[in-house]
Amino acid sequence: MMKRSHLSSIFSGLLLCFLLMLGSACSSQPASGSGGNATPTAPSGTAGSSNNGGTPAGSTPSQTVQMPPTQTACPATGTARAAVMRPLVLGHDQDLVYIYNEVPQNTSTAVGHLRRYDATTGQKTDIVSSGIRIDQAQVSADGQWVLFLSIPDPRGDNQHSAMLQLVRMDGQGLQTLYCFPNATYSGQNTSRLPISLQWSVDQQSILFSVNTNNDTSQVELLNVSTGALKTLFLDQNDQLYYYSVVTWLDNTHFYLIKQGSQAPTPPATVFLMNASTATVANPGLVQLFTIPTRQSYFSLDSSPDGSKLYSSSCLLAASPFNTTIMVGPAMGGTRTTLFQGSPLDCVQVLRVISPNKLLALAQVSTNAGNAFSNDVWTLNTTPGSNYNVVSLLSVSPSDQTRYDFNETTQFTWSNVSRDGGTYALQAVNPATNVQSIMIGSLSGGNASAIATTSPGSSTVSIAGWTTL
Repeated sequence: MMKRSHLSSIFSGLLLCFLLMLGSACSSQPASGSGGNATPTAPSGTAGSSNNGGTPAGSTPSQTVQMPPTQTACPATGTARAAVMRPLVLGHDQDLVYIYNEVPQNTSTAVGHLRRYDATTGQKTDIVSSGIRIDQAQVSADGQWVLFLSIPDPRGDNQHSAMLQLVRMDGQGLQTLYCFPNATYSGQNTSRLPISLQWSVDQQSILFSVNTNNDTSQVELLNVSTGALKTLFLDQNDQLYYYSVVTWLDNTHFYLIKQGSQAPTPPATVFLMNASTATVANPGLVQLFTIPTRQSYFSLDSSPDGSKLYSSSCLLAASPFNTTIMVGPAMGGTRTTLFQGSPLDCVQVLRVISPNKLLALAQVSTNAGNAFSNDVWTLNTTPGSNYNVVSLLSVSPSDQTRYDFNETTQFTWSNVSRDGGTYALQAVNPATNVQSIMIGSLSGGNASAIATTSPGSSTVSIAGWTTL
C-alpha cells in the first residue's frame, strides 16, 4: 500500500544483514496492514476448539492456567501446527507491547525482543526473545497473546526465512505454528520480507500472503485450532503486480490489495474476499475501488460495526497538496467525500478508533512550502459535526523525525490503549537512525518516548496494547 511506511522503510533491517553477512537471507519488517473491525474490547466467541483448550475468545478467564509444553521447532515443510492456548488472567494497567530488535555495535550478533511497558508504573518487562529479529508482532483481541514473525539466524538455519510464532503475554508457551521456506524473495523492496500477516478478531484464523521470486503471490489461511492450511489465492508469472492481505473486515471477509512491483507504479486495486468460500480456482475477488497511480500516501480502515470503509489519499507531488478522506459501504458501493484537506495538509495514515472518531497522521506544510510539521489529528465523523479536526500533537518543521502508527495491524488496540485514553507512535531520526516508541494522550499534549534505541541498527516498532 502506498503509505508512509511503504515509501520510507524506516524500520528496515538492511544494515543488520550487512553486519551479519547474511546475504540473500536478509529481510526486514514487511508492509503494514490497514483497517479491520476496530473494536477495543474482546470479541464474542465460541467455546471448544477455537482456542485449543483455552478460554473462549470474548470471555474473561477466572484463573490463569499453566501452559503445557509447546514446540518451537519448525513443522514439516508445507504444514502448520495447531496453537496450544491456555487462559491468562489480565490486570487493569494499560500496557503497550512493542518490538525491540537489538543489534549491538561492532558485533555480528543480534536478537529480537518482545517487551511490555506498563503505562501506570513505567516498568518494562521482556515477554520473550527470539531469532535475530522479530517482525510484524500483533496483540490478540483478548489481549492474552502475541503473534509474530521470528527471523532465524541463517548460520544456524538456512532453510527458513521466517518462523510464525505465538507466545502468551506472560512469556509462557512460545510455539512455532509455521515456517516460511527460504525461497528467493525480491521485488517491491528487497530489504523486506514480502510476507503480510493478519489474525482474525475471533482468533480462529491467521491470513498470510507471500510474494515469491517477484512473480508469484499466494494467500494462505491457517486454522488456529487444527493447524490446517488452505490456499485461497494464487497469482503466478506476474512480474508487474503483487497481491497482499490488508486486514480482516470481520471473521470471514478480508481486504486484499493488488499493487505494482516496479516503478513507475501503476494504479493499485482494493478487493474484498470471503475466506470461507475462496479457492484458487474461484477466489471470488470483489473489486471495491482503484487507487490512481502516483498516489503518494494511501490508507484504509473500517468502522467498528463493519458497515463502513474509510480511505484517505494524498498526492504528495501535487502543489498544493490534495488530501481526500472518503467513506462508503464496507463491502462495496458508492463512496462519498467525507473530508477535503487544506492545500497545506497531507494525511498519510488513517485509523478508526471509535464509532465516530478517526485518528490521522498528517504532514502540514509551511506557507512557503519548503518545510512541514508532523501532526496527529482526530476527526469527528458524526454527521453535522463539521468533522472537527483536533490537533493532538504538532512537531516543529525544524524536527526531521519521521513518525508512523502501527505498521502491521490496525485494530483499535493496535494503536490505542484498551481504556481509549492513549495512543502510540513510532519514530525515527533519519540522521542518526535513533528510533523511539512514543505515547500521547488522546486529550492532547506532548507525546513521551518510552523506549529509544542507541544510534546504529537497533529498531523498535509497535505491537499493540493489553492490560496487566
